[in-house]
Amino acid sequence: MTVSEARRRSDEDRSHRTRERILQAAVELLTERGYAATSIAAVQARAGVSRGALLHQYAGKAHLLVDAVRHLAERQGEQLAAQAPAAPARSSATDWLTPLWDSFSSPLFGAVLELWIAARTDDELRRVLLEYERRLRLDLHRIAAARIPGGPPPAFDMVFDMTLTYYRGLALTAIISDRHQEKLLSDWRTTVSALLR
Repeated sequence: MTVSEARRRSDEDRSHRTRERILQAAVELLTERGYAATSIAAVQARAGVSRGALLHQYAGKAHLLVDAVRHLAERQGEQLAAQAPAAPARSSATDWLTPLWDSFSSPLFGAVLELWIAARTDDELRRVLLEYERRLRLDLHRIAAARIPGGPPPAFDMVFDMTLTYYRGLALTAIISDRHQEKLLSDWRTTVSALLR
């Protein structure tokens, strides 16, 4: 390796570490304080980087916060894939529901919820968030479909989208009270089993 190649690799490593610190700080602030209080300056301070370093990575708040949530989703997607890599021999058509629900009961949902609320009145954020949501749905769909023995039945796409909507509503309700959560999850598993038959 030449000196210039070693320097370039060192610069890339430093840039990657800086980006990781920025994204982690952004997710923490978004979850703790909400969208309105998560400013570029607050992220910069939490990450311990210079304003120039942050602006070199991200020119605006919308891209920074959606990328931070995407980054967290990728990490959780990797964990979800590790928990549910493929359909084991004795799996049922509803085994994908538990790991999917786990992703909705994680800090990721709170961070995404903050972005959804802010996107109602922020056109740029809404545009970036819609693209993120499309990619996330495809990733979750792929992981869930791999858990179904013999592959997903024809009704799977419809049931999967219904499940995403149901889980979003349940996770939102759980912010205030999770009193009936276990029963609702059990009832949904029974419903999905019937719909996929």
